[in-house]
Amino acid sequence: MAEPPFPTPAPASPDEPQADPISQQACAWFALIFEGSASQAEHEQWLEWMLADPRHAKAYLELEALWALAAELPAVQAPPAPKARGISRRRFMQLAMAACTAAVATGSATLWLKGDGLSFADLHTRVGETRTERLPDGSVIELAGNTALDLDFSGTTRRLRMLRGQAYFKVAADTRPLRIDTEAGTVISHQGAFCLSCDAGSADLAVSEHNAGVQIPGQQAQLGQGEAVTFGAAGLGPVQRAELDQVLAWRNGSLVFFDTPLAKVVNHLQRWREGRIFIADERLAARPVSLILNRQHPEQMLDVLARTLPIRLSRYTDLVTIIRPA
Repeated sequence: MAEPPFPTPAPASPDEPQADPISQQACAWFALIFEGSASQAEHEQWLEWMLADPRHAKAYLELEALWALAAELPAVQAPPAPKARGISRRRFMQLAMAACTAAVATGSATLWLKGDGLSFADLHTRVGETRTERLPDGSVIELAGNTALDLDFSGTTRRLRMLRGQAYFKVAADTRPLRIDTEAGTVISHQGAFCLSCDAGSADLAVSEHNAGVQIPGQQAQLGQGEAVTFGAAGLGPVQRAELDQVLAWRNGSLVFFDTPLAKVVNHLQRWREGRIFIADERLAARPVSLILNRQHPEQMLDVLARTLPIRLSRYTDLVTIIRPA
């Protein structure tokens, strides 16, 4: 069985929480992966360690979840990019072990694994749940599963912040523009209907009625009925024809994907089934997938996916699944 490639230190003082051996190993692996310095061989050793015992995956994912929650960042499938420059590895692991201990005490990691970490938002849905809300201006929002938004309405402002998920907006006509802020950019509409989905710094917009605009730093675009665009940290993509039957299928109980990268398919699945799904191979994550799923039967989704692709599913309770090449 693979062991962490460097020793795990004891806490610096008796006041710092003690961690069991598995938690210490998880913290050591997390520090290495988080810093972005792991070699390909070390990534393979990390995966071997994760697969060797369900307790390993649970300890690592609890720590990752707590770190994501503490940083107010959405958890991602890929190992986090380095964000801790200027902090020593020893100190990082001391903090990590404290966070890991806190995870077990509070249960917040389990909430993250189930996809229920933003229940404080003004509007939110649980995994697998849909909800329709009428806003103060008469606009209507239909939320997909595992979606969260904050509202800011006043006499002069119509503004939302989409924290995560997917929603269909039907914007009531008004002289005040409705602004929807996301991590990827801002969507603006005076009147229109469109679907907006957000995943880890990237967003997709598809307009079904009237129009909507997108603004990101240094770029903007105006979309009309039947047009779609992807935007985010990589910039503003080209405006294309919207595949509305595919984009809006979730509203009628289906999930439809055509030549969609597996990583993006997985992001959608996690709105409708509890638990986290991790893809262990970058090339597999980019592989295009075409399939139709019934969102009313989330327990069947991964099995259908496994019949579509040459993949192997490693399940650790109902909360963690790792997808590997067959």
